[in-house]
Amino acid sequence: MNFPQALRYLDALIGMGIKVGLDHTRTLARALGDPQRSFPCVIVGGTNGKGSTAAYLATILQGAGYRTGLFTSPHLVDVRERIRVNGRMIGKEAFAEAASRLRTTAEEAVRNGLLEGCPTYFEALTLMGFLHFMRERVEAGVLEVGLGGRLDCTNIADPSVSVVTNVSRDHEEWLGKGVMRIAREKAGIFRPGVPALTAANGTRVLSVLRGEAERLGTRLLPMSDCRVNVGTNGWRMECGDDSLDLPLPALPGGHQVDNAALAVRCCWVLRRMGWPISDESIRQGIAGARWPGRLELAARWPETYLDGAHNPDGCRALARWVAERPEGRRALVFTAMKDKPIGVMAQLLFPYFGRVWATAVPMTRCAQPEIIRRRSRGLVTDLAEEPREALAAARRWAGSGGLVVAAGSLYLVGYLKSFLEEADPLSWGSGL
Repeated sequence: MNFPQALRYLDALIGMGIKVGLDHTRTLARALGDPQRSFPCVIVGGTNGKGSTAAYLATILQGAGYRTGLFTSPHLVDVRERIRVNGRMIGKEAFAEAASRLRTTAEEAVRNGLLEGCPTYFEALTLMGFLHFMRERVEAGVLEVGLGGRLDCTNIADPSVSVVTNVSRDHEEWLGKGVMRIAREKAGIFRPGVPALTAANGTRVLSVLRGEAERLGTRLLPMSDCRVNVGTNGWRMECGDDSLDLPLPALPGGHQVDNAALAVRCCWVLRRMGWPISDESIRQGIAGARWPGRLELAARWPETYLDGAHNPDGCRALARWVAERPEGRRALVFTAMKDKPIGVMAQLLFPYFGRVWATAVPMTRCAQPEIIRRRSRGLVTDLAEEPREALAAARRWAGSGGLVVAAGSLYLVGYLKSFLEEADPLSWGSGL
């Protein structure tokens, strides 16, 4: 199987949707030799910020000398973005090799009656990531949860530390209605005796997370136990006997200090468990981490940012960042998937922009511009069928000294990024 054939194989799995339960994943992993057991790991879940937190962690661990594997989702342009070792995404040949092994093993397991059917798209990619990490002799893995936690495919791994960034309402069709149920699903990555960290706040959410941790015989370590003081040129974090002066995160946005602080505390916990991680490695990781599609500066004159805010809390964080910007003319290019609370997102974000272009990416899941306009209750000023046309119009209106932001969906970010970077979007918009 070559790379294009591997992509076609994975695309054929998209119709499998999402499987409930991990028995299928565990059975297939066992047939593959349980590659997830070949490396120690940290599992990072949560509603927002888990990708950024994972990126900080991976960069710190790599700087500390560990051969580090990073598994994330979704991808923006190239599906290989999901599987990285020491910051480099998996090569096409290695990707095809992992897909071939997975397909052969899965088909044999079906013939032998071990599996009822083929894997899902996300299940396949997760196991391919584990296979690649095993092949590359990864010494530390950072695994970003795809959806929820308890039933996510990454959860077949046994973490050294479990991290839940925060909990808010999103993906309720899969995780249940309300933050209490969602919190229980997120806490599904906790393990008996394994440190559990969270930056979540709110009495109800913390009570659920703490209760789940206690039920498993472990202690929840909330970030409210720590003190974080942010200055003009850096910030200081103190937590128990640990303290450190740190540079401002490389990733823009005030919320990135929260994500970085969580990664720092995770490293302190790992260090107490015997992982050699120096203060300098932590500093360099916070200053050097990169995470595409999260307030990513894509062009200048005017400054144009791509951001993956795709739920109310993400829009709230983005709005705070926009409010602090000095530019007078601010334009937003926006789209969202049909299942998102578009009206709520619009009320939180759109008032911070002088003009708002509603658009759509070529996916059946995407809301059409007119739908976005209606749900925004008059806050949309312009409609554009094609995102590139919307972006060009927004940039013309903002002028060289203005600000343009494209947000609302990671699919929109990936779509625009592929054209801005003249990349080959072979696998854009695929999978979950």
